[in-house]
Amino acid sequence: MDIFSQVVQPSQIDVPSNAVADPIFQTSVYAFHSVKQVDAILTGLETGYTYTRGKNPNVEALGQLMARLEGAEGAVVTASGTASVLAALLALSPEPASIYLAREIYGGTVGLCRRVLEPLGYRVQWVDGHDPGACDAVFANGPGVLVVESLSNPLGRVSPLDTLIPTAHARGIKVLVDNTFATPFHVTPFKWGADVVVHSATKFIGGHSDVVLGVIVGSEQITHAAQDIVDMAGFTPDPFAAWLALRGARTLALRMERQSDNAFKLARALETCSAISAVYYPGLPSHPDYEIAQKLFVRGFGAIVSMRLRQGFDAVERMVQRLQWVRMVPSLGDVTTTVSHPVVASHRELSREERAWVGIDEGVVRISVGIESIEDIIADFRQALEAIS
Repeated sequence: MDIFSQVVQPSQIDVPSNAVADPIFQTSVYAFHSVKQVDAILTGLETGYTYTRGKNPNVEALGQLMARLEGAEGAVVTASGTASVLAALLALSPEPASIYLAREIYGGTVGLCRRVLEPLGYRVQWVDGHDPGACDAVFANGPGVLVVESLSNPLGRVSPLDTLIPTAHARGIKVLVDNTFATPFHVTPFKWGADVVVHSATKFIGGHSDVVLGVIVGSEQITHAAQDIVDMAGFTPDPFAAWLALRGARTLALRMERQSDNAFKLARALETCSAISAVYYPGLPSHPDYEIAQKLFVRGFGAIVSMRLRQGFDAVERMVQRLQWVRMVPSLGDVTTTVSHPVVASHRELSREERAWVGIDEGVVRISVGIESIEDIIADFRQALEAIS
């Protein structure tokens, strides 16, 4: 065989079945010796892989883990958290219907519904999930999908899933719960009757700021419908990203245990700082959803702490510049402690009036607490805040 042919021949190495870590299947396509076998796999008569846009071993491994953690029949991995929300909504409501957005929902979800779904005929409506009477009145507008976060971004509002989901179901409304902030370490929404759970695996599931992925978790029927959408729309995750996220997810419990404990201690310390007018953490008795969190959450209250600085945006800017090793990033969920500004980043899709309704202004800072020594975390914030007091 000529060298030009030799160099492109596939390797003859067998894939070992006893590897401790999953191998990376960084391939876009698979080879066959039979046309009938390809047809059998594509029609579902045989199991196997043909093209990574549809299925990949690394992607399936991550999905299986997420389904186990959430206690569901199946899971679908997508190229981003936003893709997961979109594919899940289309799977739950293939035809235009009402999309009920909980008041505290992530700004990116608002943008998705306004820019993509409303032009297709979907009707977006706000609901206050903490007001049962108001919710039921809005839900009377007709069937659709309620989108709610188990733990909200950025003020840590805890959705009363135990009462909100039955209220929605009584009106024929399906419920999609974004469990990104709480993770299944703290909350499993299917316990309260959720129809679908989604995650931005970019955050705590991956946990190291090195992947962008999403996950849809639910029944076999819903995940099959979502998988078809992901395949046809090309919301396909990269195999290596799925491999990285699975590696990160192996330490989810250890990380969330530490980060949640650190967050609680940081929240208590920040309450004593004169530059701060309010600290938001559902593990604090001062939080409006403290009682709900005590009932629904297990093993702590998450890794997100938010605070409101008395002197507004100028104080935020000075604090960010004074922090020595806590960095500002427009994301969250890393093993290191970071800060973000919701008005500028996560909730820029909301109008000033909508942000006021949610309770966000330019003085609000979101903190994603990491696994460092809590003494070091507190010390960095204290020195930065003392400079602006």
